[in-house]
Amino acid sequence: MKHLLENWRDHLSEISLGTDMAKHIDYTALVLNDLGHKALLPYVPSGWTPKAHHMTIISPPKMKRRLPTRWLDTDLCVKVVGIALNDRVASALVALEGVLLPMKGPSHPHITVATNPLVGAKPVESNNFSISDYEMIKPINVCGTIREIEK
Repeated sequence: MKHLLENWRDHLSEISLGTDMAKHIDYTALVLNDLGHKALLPYVPSGWTPKAHHMTIISPPKMKRRLPTRWLDTDLCVKVVGIALNDRVASALVALEGVLLPMKGPSHPHITVATNPLVGAKPVESNNFSISDYEMIKPINVCGTIREIEK
């Protein structure tokens, strides 16, 4: 019985604090809906692999803490305000504009738009852009749902 109560206390802390040592979650993200995905496709260079799947909220190295459950499955819209491009990856800068989202991800919110398969580029390379690398564009609303992505 004592063991059961100890485990129950740990479980309650996990829920209320958003902590979980579960190894099955890779990252937490705003996963774009189909319209959000399609809105970014015009920024995919010819011959590149489209991504435009999600905006990371909690990146894999930070998954020792989970987003509190009240955020999960929440629908949310954000604005894409800039595009950065090099010979490897294209990225869309996201302005959260008053959205109080507890980010524990990249240094700035963004969506990997595409990767160049000819050079073996990986989506994670979009983290290498700084805000000054982005060219501002007319804002694009993209929407999605906050989800935990399993490994």
